[in-house]
Amino acid sequence: MSGGLKSGLIFALVSIIAVAGFSFIPAIGVFCCGPIATMALGAIAGYIGVRWSGPTAGIGSGTLAGGISGIGALIGSVIFWIAAILIVQSDPALFDEIIRQIEEQQPASGLTKDDIRNLIGFVGPVMGFCAGLIHLLFAVLLGALGGWLAVRQRPQPPMAPPAYTVG
Repeated sequence: MSGGLKSGLIFALVSIIAVAGFSFIPAIGVFCCGPIATMALGAIAGYIGVRWSGPTAGIGSGTLAGGISGIGALIGSVIFWIAAILIVQSDPALFDEIIRQIEEQQPASGLTKDDIRNLIGFVGPVMGFCAGLIHLLFAVLLGALGGWLAVRQRPQPPMAPPAYTVG
């Protein structure tokens, strides 16, 4: 198993937990803490993926590690949004208030309360997947950056002087 794959799998597990957990921070978790965790973990996964892959590994190993880490972040995002919708649905007063606000904002939509309830249950996983795609993009890009940093830090062999020819 390559170093990029090992690093990616390890950081995918960490990303699932980090994104799902940090997203529950009130007010800023979904839009700030989750994406920042994804970017940091993608960059670290890319860096370590190149370091573990040996002296000939390139930025592609970091991109692979960041991408796999990003898939973990996508899964964490879906888990968060499903959990958030389940939490809202478990409190009848809060859920009825949300439905009332939707009905006030869209009075001519023709949706019944049951339609809105079903729609909210469907929208949770879809929102999680869409937000997760953004997490995946961040992780891939920062994984490539981490891989590039690891490649740059390798010791370079000394350059031989150019050959001198008389001619």
